[in-house]
Amino acid sequence: MQIVANRTWCQASILVVLISLFTGCADMFQRLDDNMHRKRFRSDYETLEKALAAYDRGDYQQAKLLFKGLTSTSASDLYSRKAKLGLICSRLLTAENQDDYTAAVGMWHQFGETKVKANVWDIRLLEPLVVRMTPKTTTRLVYIHPPAEQRKGLHTKQSTLSSGDTQVPPEQLTELKKKAALAAQLQQRIDNIEAENKSLKEKIKALETIDQIIRKKKTEIAAPNE
Repeated sequence: MQIVANRTWCQASILVVLISLFTGCADMFQRLDDNMHRKRFRSDYETLEKALAAYDRGDYQQAKLLFKGLTSTSASDLYSRKAKLGLICSRLLTAENQDDYTAAVGMWHQFGETKVKANVWDIRLLEPLVVRMTPKTTTRLVYIHPPAEQRKGLHTKQSTLSSGDTQVPPEQLTELKKKAALAAQLQQRIDNIEAENKSLKEKIKALETIDQIIRKKKTEIAAPNE
């Protein structure tokens, strides 16, 4: 009986030791996981700060790279979404042609379809700006109105021609038609350039507004608390 009691006591002692050991290991692993999570969160926070700093000083290429990296590596959905918005704004600002701009606007619309969480910049504030920035083409006809002196001279020539007193040689008439057609083409090009300049000015103004909003929203980033 004594032997059995001693054996039972030994088994119970071993069991207690094992339970304590596993409990201690679980706590250790939990603390390790918490530390890793805090370090990762701190790293994401610092990367986002660097990206915003690059954006503030106008280094949009560098900001774009930092935002892009954070969108794919961040362990925080909040930081990942903020980085995604920063990436889109940086791509809008660095677009060098219509294809780049169209791709950035496509990213913008996809981003707007995702679920918005608390403490995330609300893109509805910026949506009208992006819509306004979209280039618009024009198909309206442009009519050329020559100066008054030319109109007076043309009217005189037409009156003379209608009276039958003088006839313009066919070669001269053909040349006049060519010049008129060329003038119409030049006027059309001028009108198109003016329309493009107006569109660019609107895009620049909208981008500047986005930049101001991003700078303002930067202050809303809370200190790491996850």
